[in-house]
Amino acid sequence: MLAHSFGPLVDGIWVERRKRFMLDVTLGDGSTITAHCPNTGAMTGLVNPGSRVLLSVSDNPKRRYRHTLEAVEADGVWVGVNTQNPNRVALALARARLAPFPAAGEVRPEVRYGKAERIDILVTAESGRRTFIEIKNVHLMERPGEASFPDSVTARGAKHLDALADVVAAGDDALMLFLIQRGDAETFRLARHIDAAYGEAFDRACAAGVRMAALRCAISPEGIRAAGLIPILGREELSEAASEAA
Repeated sequence: MLAHSFGPLVDGIWVERRKRFMLDVTLGDGSTITAHCPNTGAMTGLVNPGSRVLLSVSDNPKRRYRHTLEAVEADGVWVGVNTQNPNRVALALARARLAPFPAAGEVRPEVRYGKAERIDILVTAESGRRTFIEIKNVHLMERPGEASFPDSVTARGAKHLDALADVVAAGDDALMLFLIQRGDAETFRLARHIDAAYGEAFDRACAAGVRMAALRCAISPEGIRAAGLIPILGREELSEAASEAA
């Protein structure tokens, strides 16, 4: 299943990233254009001048930059970097009732809840029981085959995990989905050395009953295709510690 199509793409070479949201790219004809970079994060491991990139093209005349960065070639594979795409992919999979999403229920994106919070996807069963789903984009790979998150300190991400724990405490279900935009990932692990506070929030959420899942996606010029769930390393130790504490 092609979960998200890029549409027509342009191939180019990374020249320079400016102000986080602009990327200068050399096209095949030798010309240089400025593309919109839809990922304002650190993009650790991908900020490499000379790398091949894939750009989508918009026909909207009101846009300042017609081209949008969709993927960067790294370690011999295409790595998706558009942070809007994971939610699009997850929504398509949720509506198709594919794992790890609930097998039934009304699927709604971007729903407000709690104290001005907004959940990425909300699935409501006929019984009224709700599943709150948060999506995180993953591209970092520090060891071959092992995807990691986060790639920088994210206080906002820790806040999202605590909010999911509150949802479970209130009687609903919650799912934290790490959507990995690279097909060479075989396992997933938290980058606790990058953000220890996020790791602690992850542990609290696990202990509260929040479900965790890591979904690998293959990136090609055609688009993004879900390639299956992969193991989350470190959860075994956490489960053992929780059992001993009980």
